[in-house]
Parts: sequence; structure tokens; C-alpha cells
Amino acid sequence: MEPERRKKQGNSNPAEPPPEGMTIDEASQGSYGPTEGIDVDLSSKDTATDKAFQGGRKITRVKSTPVLDENYRQLFEAMIKGDWKATERILHQDPEATTAILITTENVKFDVFSIAAVLGRDNLVEKLIKRFPGRTASAAYAAFYVAAQKGRIKKVKEILDEPGEVHQEVNVLEALLIATRSAPRQKEVIWYLAKRVTSTPHNDTVINLIKAGHLDILLHLAHGHPDLVKSVDTKNRDLLEIFVHVKSYYRSGAKLNFWEKCIYECIPCLVDTSFDDVKDTKMARAIHLFKTSLWNVATKPAPLIKRIGELKLMHKCSFELANLAFETKTREEILELTSTIVLDAASNGISEIVKLCLKHSPELMWDKKFTKELIEEVVKGRHVELFRLMNAYNTIPKLRHDIKRNRDLMEVVVEWSPGYVPTDVSGAAFLMQRELQWFKVLEDRSSPLIKSLKLEVKEDKSNPSRSLKFEETEEIRGKTYREVFIEQRKDLLKEAGQWMKDTSSSCSVVAALIFTVAFAAAFTVPGGNDSNTGIPFFLKKDSFVVFTVADALALFSSITATLMFLAILTSRYAAEDFLHSLPRKMILGLTFLFLSLVFMLVAFGSALTIVLSERWKWIYIPITLLAAFPIILFAILQLPLYVEMVESTCRPRLYHPVKIWK
Repeated sequence: MEPERRKKQGNSNPAEPPPEGMTIDEASQGSYGPTEGIDVDLSSKDTATDKAFQGGRKITRVKSTPVLDENYRQLFEAMIKGDWKATERILHQDPEATTAILITTENVKFDVFSIAAVLGRDNLVEKLIKRFPGRTASAAYAAFYVAAQKGRIKKVKEILDEPGEVHQEVNVLEALLIATRSAPRQKEVIWYLAKRVTSTPHNDTVINLIKAGHLDILLHLAHGHPDLVKSVDTKNRDLLEIFVHVKSYYRSGAKLNFWEKCIYECIPCLVDTSFDDVKDTKMARAIHLFKTSLWNVATKPAPLIKRIGELKLMHKCSFELANLAFETKTREEILELTSTIVLDAASNGISEIVKLCLKHSPELMWDKKFTKELIEEVVKGRHVELFRLMNAYNTIPKLRHDIKRNRDLMEVVVEWSPGYVPTDVSGAAFLMQRELQWFKVLEDRSSPLIKSLKLEVKEDKSNPSRSLKFEETEEIRGKTYREVFIEQRKDLLKEAGQWMKDTSSSCSVVAALIFTVAFAAAFTVPGGNDSNTGIPFFLKKDSFVVFTVADALALFSSITATLMFLAILTSRYAAEDFLHSLPRKMILGLTFLFLSLVFMLVAFGSALTIVLSERWKWIYIPITLLAAFPIILFAILQLPLYVEMVESTCRPRLYHPVKIWK
């Protein structure tokens, strides 16, 4: 063994803490502690592929880059196996091996302490510390950074609870950066480190928290460090400029079905089960334990509730972060930044940020150019909540005096993209209805001259945001906006009509079947009739009265439902019919179909009760439960469609402005 080389290696200490002001990534290039480059997998990303064929199969050879000191191969293999006896024997024979570099990979050097920490062998680290007390600090740094990287909460707490230099702020900040980058799903570790931070975290930490969706942790850090919301990425953007491009962080961009929306509105935000060590009192611990136990009991059998609770918490935190970003800005900064943020948020359909911006800068709505761009973005994206917000400012009605702007809006609403599928509309029929509502609400707010205006339609290749070019013409063959609107959506109209036909055909078969059963049951009453008088034997029983009334109601309801579905099948399926006529008929048909199903099951249960109650007095209980099952199942399956039809037809949100000042 070469003494000079051994001496040179012995002076380098890979587990020493990085100097103050040096990041952990910079330290990794030298001989400081474990960093992002540390990983159990020592293979290199740089590979050399040799093309060879053996038996018709391609063979790929990977070039290995880790450099292992052959003088310490036995020590390295013993540590990999976790063999403490062999490790102790080798270190006893060669004391200089405790500071030597065993292996180097990707410019990162590893000694015995860093290797033990990377492998996660805590017992080996503890034995090394006892065996070599002079290297305690180095081992603690290595174990601390790697525990943060691997998301090992017990080891992180154990190290930070012990007195030593590891508690320095620079080390906790670096550990938080490592945890958010390498273990983003280990939220408990990130929460614990975030609550130990007393100075502003790195910008990379903020970006990692945003990517992982840990906005509650970011909000906690932002309350203690308001400068955190400013200039958080390499493009010098703040939180607002980043959030306007992430729709999923807000309620308006979340894709939830009917039942998920109901759960979202009913449950509170996810309980924060992380414990704040600063308030380490008996009362705080008791409250924390109660909140955690209560939430775990409530969400353990229903993971959907837990997921939606976490989603609601993220939406709440993102809104508070955006509001905090506004509070840290001056009036000049708000006016300079808001117009761009509002337009970006409007193009992505994030109504929360638009509403927040207009609250802080209401004077923007007096800017004619800005208002024109904002309305066009809203109409182009078919953002209902944003349009309601614009109506709250009475901006749209004032546009009827501006012919040019009205024409621009009509051209935007007339254009159609076949691939456009909004998340809050299910089915071609409702999409056609929504498009008609958009056209009608803009047409009603426009000048009457625009309705009869004749236009020549051409393809517009010069404007990437528009596919059609409209030119006014006096020719008879010119088309109105309504005619162009229907022509652009002829495929959608055909698909919507087919959906109506298929749904009506299926439902009419079920309604006709119920009608047949109810009609037959009226003449074959349970228990039979007296041969002399023709009076039913159970006429005086209450169950017989229930049977008779329910059977009659089932008969009448099924007939009405059948007539409604037949009216849909014989409709002309014009575009205007999808606005009110066809949806109303479908609503009535489904309503009476559901009622006929309920009445039929009530009649069936009453008949069984009449026949079997003489022997089993309690028979009505299981009959009621069994009869309720198909009713509940039908309601669960059809209620989302039914509620959507009722809301879209009877009270469309597009026509009702939302109040911004509450």
C-alpha cells in the first residue's frame, strides 16, 4: 500500500459539514457530506452500447464508472453485507481506513460513515460512532442527510433531538431541500423539517413543494417568511405567475364527478395531523391526538373522502398563498402584474385568481382594451364561472353599444373546435345545449342589427387563434351568425340527436314493461276474489289499500313516461329543440319512469305482505329493505344525469351573475 496516497486520502473527510453559505450540491463536488448524488445504486447514467449478436439476440454492455479502491474491497463488501464483525476486524487492523475513500462515483466520495448512512444501516452507524468517537459529528451529518433523502422520519427525529452541530440552520435547510427533492411523498419528514426552519428556505425547496402539491407546508413557511412568495424560480416569477398555469390547484380546475362534488361541498378540509413541536404542551399533544384519531377513523373505511379532503385543503392553501402574494406587493407592482395574470388565469379558467385580482385592482375593468381581451378569453374558453363574474361588473350589457366588439364576440362564440370537451358537461346533447346557451346569451346582449347581418365565411390562415374569417356582404347567399353556428356544429347536432334517440328507446322499453305488469296486477289481486260477490278477500286490510293505490300510480306514471319518450323519438331534432324542448321532455320522462319503478316495487311489497303476514308478522321488514335496494341503486346511477339536466335546463348558471363583493 502506498503511504503517500494513503495519507492523501486520509486527509479528505467526506462526512464533514459543508462550509457556511455553500449549498449541498456544491459540497457534493468536493469532499463534504452526502447529497443528491448519493444513492444506493452506484451504476452510472453514462452507458456505452456495443452491438453484438449471439443467437440472433442483441446484447447491451454497460460500462461501469464507480471507482473502488481495491485495497478496501473487503471492507466495502463487509459493509454492503452488514457484517459488523468483519468490518470491525478490518478497521482494527487498519485504523487509517476510517478516513479513507473507499469508492468514488460521479465525483462523490464515500468513506465508511457515508457508506453506512447511504445503506441505511443505523446499527452499523451507531457501532462506528461508539468505536470511533472522534468521527461522531461526521457520521451524524452523513446519517442526517441520507435519512432526509430517504424520508426516514424516525432517524431524522432521533438525530435532531440529540445535541450537536447538526441543529445548525444551514443543515436543516439543506435537509429540507433534499427531502423535498428526493422523498416528496414522505410528507411527515418534510413537515417536521419545515417546522424546524427559522430562515427563508431555498427557492428550489419552494419549487419542489409546489410540484409535490404540499401547499399546506408551503403556506406554513410563507407565513413565517413572506419573501418566499417572491421570485421563486429561475425565470424570476413569483407564486402568482406560477399558479395561473396550474389548474388542478384550484376548485375551478378540479375534475370531479357528481358524487365527488357532493363530498367536496359537505366535508371540511383535511385535518392537519402534523404536530407542531413549538407548542409541545400536554394540551397541544391531546388536541393533536384527538384530531388525528378522529380523522383516521372517519377516512380509513373511505379513501375517497380522504383524497377529496386533501384536495380541498390544497385548494384552500393555494388561494391563501395567492392572497398572501398580493399582500406583499405594492400598489404599483399589483397594477403592473395583475393584467397579465388575469388574462393568463382567464385562458386557463381559474376563476379564483381572476376574482382575487379584480378585488385588488377593480380599476382594470375600466380599461377598454383589457376588458375586450378578457371577455374574448372567457368566451373562447367557455368558462361559465368567469362569464358570471364578468356579468357581476355589468361589463357585458355595456357592450351592446359597441358594434365592433359585439361582432368580435359573436365570431368567437360561433367558431367550433371538434375536439372541445368541457369537463363539467356529460354527453353530446348537453354540450349542444351549453353551446346554444352561450350563443343565446351573447346574441341577446348584442345589437339587433347583428342578428340579421349577412356574412361571407372564409378560412383564416393568417390568424392562429381564429379558424374562420367573417366579411360582411350584401349577397343573398350570405349567412347569419346563427346559420354559421349551426353549420359548424352539424356533427355535434347529429351525435346529440342519436344520444336522445338511444336513451329514449331504452327508457320507453322499461316504461312499457312496468305498464304491462301494473295493468296485469290490477286484475289479479293477491288472495283472489270471492266467487259469489267478486269482492277481494283482503279488501279490509291496510296492505291491500296500499297495493291498489301503488299499482294505479305505477300504471299512470309508466304511461306518462312512455308518452314523453315517444314525443322525443318523434321530434324533428332541430338545433333549437336542444335548448329547452328535448331536455324538458327527457326530464319529465325520467321523473315518471323513476316514480313508476318506485310504485311498482311498493305494490309488489304490499302484495307479499298480504300473503305472508298471516304466518310471519315481521315479514314487512325484510320486504321493505329488499324493495328499497333497486330504488336506491337506480337513484345512484341516474341521479347525476338527472341533476345535470335539471340544472342546465331550468336554472343555467350562465344566466346568473356571481357576486364578487360579499
